[in-house]
Amino acid sequence: MIVKIDKLSHDFKGITRIDDKVTFVSDTIPGEVIDIKIINEKKKINEGKVIGYIETSDDRISEVCPYSDKCGGCDIAYMKYSKQIQYKKEIVCDIMKKYAGISVNPQIIFDNNIYGYRNKITLRVFDGKLSLIENGSNILVNIDKCLLVNNNINKIINLINEMDLTGVNEVIIKGTKEIMVIVSGDLDSDKLIDKLKLDVDSIILNDKVIYGNDYIIISIGNFNYAISPKSFFQINTNMIDKLYDKIHDYAGIGNSLLDLYCGAGTIGIYLADNFEMVRGIEINEDAVNSANLNKKINGIKNISFECKNVNQISKIDVDVVVVDPPRGGLDKITINKLLDGNCKKIVYVSCNPITLARDIKLLKDKYNFEDITLFDMFPNTKHVECVTVLHRKSFE
Repeated sequence: MIVKIDKLSHDFKGITRIDDKVTFVSDTIPGEVIDIKIINEKKKINEGKVIGYIETSDDRISEVCPYSDKCGGCDIAYMKYSKQIQYKKEIVCDIMKKYAGISVNPQIIFDNNIYGYRNKITLRVFDGKLSLIENGSNILVNIDKCLLVNNNINKIINLINEMDLTGVNEVIIKGTKEIMVIVSGDLDSDKLIDKLKLDVDSIILNDKVIYGNDYIIISIGNFNYAISPKSFFQINTNMIDKLYDKIHDYAGIGNSLLDLYCGAGTIGIYLADNFEMVRGIEINEDAVNSANLNKKINGIKNISFECKNVNQISKIDVDVVVVDPPRGGLDKITINKLLDGNCKKIVYVSCNPITLARDIKLLKDKYNFEDITLFDMFPNTKHVECVTVLHRKSFE
């Protein structure tokens, strides 16, 4: 059937109505007239698939990635980058109004390097070659190159693809100038080292270091961060300093800072010069080990790290709390401890605007929303990073 796309959903799906029933269609732009078929019909909504484009938007561009119609890694690369930015801002504004009851007009900060920005890729093996998972399925797609990762990583993809990968399950490649390769499965270690030793700084095979160190270094601003095999690090290297500078600005100056979900300690270390004492909490033991190494590498004396769940912390009595939770946001125990605590300010870093808005609504009884800034850490994808600052209300 032929329909016209009216607007975008919060996850960049086009929205139209068929017999007054909302229908979501991927890979579409508002204003486009398309021929679709219904592939999933539910009680209140439909899901449609594009059969053909009848009238396309001026904002549609030709995709440069040969795998874009399959892997889904750059899932909105069919759209002009200026429109990606515009829609991301509009979507966050709508989410904040709908789920938190707050009207916002945020600045969105971006970098025009919309390809080659990723410092990590996770690959599977199919038919003897490195592969990505096809979007929305369990099917694997062979690749020779990913346009979203940096050139050094793509070089390693080509080298590994020249090997016999029979028995290999997964390959993770991460880094910028220094590169780490993490392999899971059955592969001859000597052959792997011989193939990669001139181009990588660390090789991990089945959780064992077989070449180089057990970490690599990524430099952000004046800091050098050690990245271990299992510790989290921001994907877009070019944008990290911009993101951290805003967190630094929002946090301000104080006596004490609590950094929840601190990962490898990158944010706390970046902010340590503004506080007398910084304390980081992280459940991932590898990340905490990296955080302590980063503390040593950067000569930071006023920071400590603890390996435990953030909801296990005692009463929060610090000047500033920074939270950077996973996509699921804050759990209820942590929310209640923030409400019962005495911190003056919360800086909330989020990769999921919906859970961010939900948590802000829960915190509104004791904290005033002050500002939000968006960062396009993931060009050509539907994701956007948000940084929000909340100030504690004054109570008599």
